[in-house]
Order: sequence, then structure tokens, then C-alpha cells
Amino acid sequence: MKPHKRLLTAALLFIVLLTGAALWLVQRNAPATAASHLQRGGTLRVGFALEPPYAYFDAHGQVTGEATEIFKLMANQMGVEHIDWVRLDFAHLLPELQLGRIDAIAAGMFVTPERQREAAFTRPTARVRPALVVRKGEATIPHEPLLANLSAHPPLRWATIHGAAENGLLFQAGIAPEQVATVPQAHRGMRAVAESSADAFAISAVTAWYLVAHNTQWALEVRTLSDGPAGLPAFAFRLDDARLRDQMNQQLQTFLGSDEHRELVQAFGFTSDEMPPEAP
Repeated sequence: MKPHKRLLTAALLFIVLLTGAALWLVQRNAPATAASHLQRGGTLRVGFALEPPYAYFDAHGQVTGEATEIFKLMANQMGVEHIDWVRLDFAHLLPELQLGRIDAIAAGMFVTPERQREAAFTRPTARVRPALVVRKGEATIPHEPLLANLSAHPPLRWATIHGAAENGLLFQAGIAPEQVATVPQAHRGMRAVAESSADAFAISAVTAWYLVAHNTQWALEVRTLSDGPAGLPAFAFRLDDARLRDQMNQQLQTFLGSDEHRELVQAFGFTSDEMPPEAP
């Protein structure tokens, strides 16, 4: 074989080997699907953020809440042997899911068009209105505030959870971004209002009522935004795990709205007004 042909053959062989190695590294570093985790040991890594009554620690240090308890029941019926609960800040849940460090999210996360491009959501487990937590006797915000009129009031300092749907609601209502400060957890938003570093904390109504009722050391009250769009909390899986999402939906179909479901969520402050919409 002539020298230039030998060099060409060696170069082609090198390119083939390099391409194969690159493909192997891509596959090796790609996030494993939740289904593969279940096949290896029956464990599902589920992310949550501290936002009662959706997800929080009980007096014994166990993860509980509307979202986590429903997830436990449905996962058990799907044959999941163990759940490894992973606590994260709310804004980190979707990024960690996409990186493959968790397999699912059970945190009362609302379904939005933007989030649906990043994760496969189940059918909603509830329907909740937005609300404001304010100091008792707060005169700058009406007792029955309307989302459409929030920007008409004197400039206020708002608090929201970083990455939460309430950020978009405030911006749509005409609140300037510089008036909104984000916090990593709901409890921090409550404290911001109590300590007067914020005038109002925008959060889902069930969370607002729960936190005010369980933090009586602060003189706070809840004012529901009656014209605010209802949020639809659901569980989230990676887009590659749509089949697992579908299995979860099959379990939810017969559970949601049942007597067992209503009794379970009643303990977390959910009423018939928060029952989820029927699946289409």
C-alpha cells in the first residue's frame, strides 16, 4: 500500500474511533430514565420544595403534604418499592429533573405552557386560587383585592417564590419587576411581610391560609384574588419518561375526586372548592 493511502486509512480509522468514543460518552452521561431506576431497584428519586400544605416535614421529620401523600399512594400502586425524597429550592426542581438528579417532582408545581416544554406533567391534583398575605389592617390593599387593579394602588413591595407562577401573574397585572423580590421558600416570604421588608406576599390561597394559621406569632392575614386564574398543581416527570407519567395518570384517574382522595386532602386544608378539574 502506498504511504499516502496508509495515512488516509489511519486517519479514517482514527475518526471512526473518535466518533464512537464521543457517542459512548454522550450515552454514558445522559440522564437515566426513571423507568431504568425502577428496574434496577424499585427506587424513585422525587424532588420537593418546602411549601406547605403541598410538601413539608411533619413533627417526626417525615415528608408529608397534599402532593407528597398522593404521590406516595399512586407510586405504591404502580409498584414503586421506595421513594428517595430530595429537598430542593423550588426554582431548582425543574433543572435538577432535566439533569437526571431526580426522577419526578411532587411539590404543588402549577402546570404552565412554559413548564410543559421542559417536563411531562400529570393531570392536575387540585385547582387553587392565588392570594396575598399581608399584615393585619393593611390599608393600601383592599380586603377583596382584584388582580386587575393591583397596579392602581400606590407602589408596593411584593414578595414571591423564585420561579413560581405568581411572578407572571404580578407582571401581567402591571407590577414593575423592580417592585418584586423573590425568596427561595414560602416561609421566607411570610417573614418578609411580617418584618415589613415586603408589603404583600403572593402565593396560592391554600398555602397562604395554612401558613397564616400555623404562624400565629406574626400578625398576618390572607386576602384572596377572586379574579386570579386558578393554578393547576400536578406531578412532573422528564419528557423521556412520558410513559411513566401515563401510568401515574391511570392511577390518578380513579383516585381523584373519590372519597379517599377528599378525606386525605381535607387534612391539608383542601376543600371541595379545590377539587381538580375532570380529565378531558
